[in-house]
Amino acid sequence: MYDVIVFDSSCQNSTICTGERVEHLVEYYGADWCEPCELIEEEIEALNRTDTFVIQHHPSVVDASFLSASKLRFENEHRLLFLPSLVVDGEGLLTGSSQGLELSNVLSKSSTSYSGLSNVELINGSLTWQASQGDRVSVWRTEAIEHPSRNRTHPTLATSMVQFNASNGSGDVSSLLDGLNGSLVVVLEQTGVYKLTSESLNPAGGVELSDGTEAGKTIGTQGMSPGQRASLWTGILIATLLPAFYMRWNLSKQAIQEEE
Repeated sequence: MYDVIVFDSSCQNSTICTGERVEHLVEYYGADWCEPCELIEEEIEALNRTDTFVIQHHPSVVDASFLSASKLRFENEHRLLFLPSLVVDGEGLLTGSSQGLELSNVLSKSSTSYSGLSNVELINGSLTWQASQGDRVSVWRTEAIEHPSRNRTHPTLATSMVQFNASNGSGDVSSLLDGLNGSLVVVLEQTGVYKLTSESLNPAGGVELSDGTEAGKTIGTQGMSPGQRASLWTGILIATLLPAFYMRWNLSKQAIQEEE
């Protein structure tokens, strides 16, 4: 992730609109059926930081507000397993029960130097830019969406996304602006898998968050993959049963001799 520019809905009333670069971008993955998510969302809303923008993703297919682009980002680009999870500036990862409380501290101790986009403007439904790095421009539409069963609102839920080649210099985003009551988040990035580093003091489980290749960082018991851990425990189980097998074999051998 190289640069992040945010446009608010007031741009719809302007012929030409310029966005604002933020210091931090937090991508929060949650679900309507996820009970711990409600507490995390309350802690996020209590951040009170003007330099931070939060995109809320719903990658779960059972959510009414499910977005396939969020699911692809959750699984293929961030290589995550757990809900809720927080990705900070495309680098830090927070999971576990204390992630909401840890977010403020992580933001306070980190700094970004977002750059790469210049002359970014919205002109009559067309987004124009100049990119000095990266190969992809992703534009996320975020809106305030009511929770289907609880008396609360998701303030910046991702509801749509379009992508462009960074070298194009422009793209039609008129479909994202139609009836917009939220923000457009423009992200300049490199296609591929993000390398996330755990920032959690109490991470969820002990399971790896990527496939173990150079494209991602694994977090787990001694860096082992699930397959390796399964093989290890299978070997341990067989080893513990060997004495029982041996005793069974001896008893059966004695029974045969007695019969003879």
